[in-house]
Amino acid sequence: MIYLHLNCDEYLSGQRIAERKRALGDAEMADLNTATLDGNQLRTADLLGEASMMPFLAPKRLLLVNGFLDSLDKRMAASKGTESAAHQMAAQLLTELELLPDTCDLILIDNNVDKRRLLWKGFTTAATEKHPARKIPGLDELIKRKVMIAEELVTPDAKALPGWLHAYARAQQIAIEGQATQTLADFVGPNLRQLHNELLKLATYAGKRPITVQDVRLLVSDASEALIWDLTDALSQRNGRGAMHSLYELRRGDANPFYLLTMIARQYRILLKVKAAMQSSGGNEYDIAKVVGEKPYSVKKAMNQANSYPLSALIATMDRLLEADFAMKTGANPETEIDLLIAELTQKKR
Repeated sequence: MIYLHLNCDEYLSGQRIAERKRALGDAEMADLNTATLDGNQLRTADLLGEASMMPFLAPKRLLLVNGFLDSLDKRMAASKGTESAAHQMAAQLLTELELLPDTCDLILIDNNVDKRRLLWKGFTTAATEKHPARKIPGLDELIKRKVMIAEELVTPDAKALPGWLHAYARAQQIAIEGQATQTLADFVGPNLRQLHNELLKLATYAGKRPITVQDVRLLVSDASEALIWDLTDALSQRNGRGAMHSLYELRRGDANPFYLLTMIARQYRILLKVKAAMQSSGGNEYDIAKVVGEKPYSVKKAMNQANSYPLSALIATMDRLLEADFAMKTGANPETEIDLLIAELTQKKR
């Protein structure tokens, strides 16, 4: 079988390759029958030759080729006509792939093939005295004819990520509460390899019980952002007790006052950007996230808080944060300055 991993998520592609390797049988024999080629300096003849080699004491081999199609596509685009060496290499590849023996699984791993160009769409070679013109099928046609299989291994978007993570945890036989799944997806974002690692860490910590939101907050490094949002949420509601509780939780995690001030200022800058975007273009958190360049999680939090502030109050808060920064850098006690700042912002008339 010939597989095309084009613009695939790196983690999902790696998982699928691992599945193919396991299908070869015994791990030691699988290693002996797995080869990886760098496609940047590879010739078509060498690729086809490697794919035609017989497996060693096994029914199949696995051949992984990285970047060959990307390189070939660029070389074809840079050439002046279909008589170029790059086009000849492409013609050989596209016409001989279906002749490969079924003793090799070939996986072509690429990220930058342009579907508007000839490698994808196909082309016709120029006629010569020795050879007539030939129509060469493109990758698209080979996929339609099932000569190769294009595997759709796309990173889930922000909306689909919690569902993907829930299904993945279940497949790994890891119990996790629904809200914990959402929180973990929000903290990490669409980095599937990091999500995998965090999930295993959380499962080890939780043991036989389901992973909870509290576990995620405790163990996942990005959880401090959520605590900062808890703090600014309390500030927007002028909830002094809630704000001081959030501040205590942050300090318990060894957050120093300069870091706290920086993070608070960052959250208010996000609030300002989201407030402006809500007024100008509107939309849901995913629409606004694209406009302001922030995570949907942060934007959703900011949208919930933005209505508590007129724009002038947000600007005034940024000025107050600047004053606190100056005071902390010119002799004021940093811990005390943070306490005064939080107390003032929770009592501030809007």
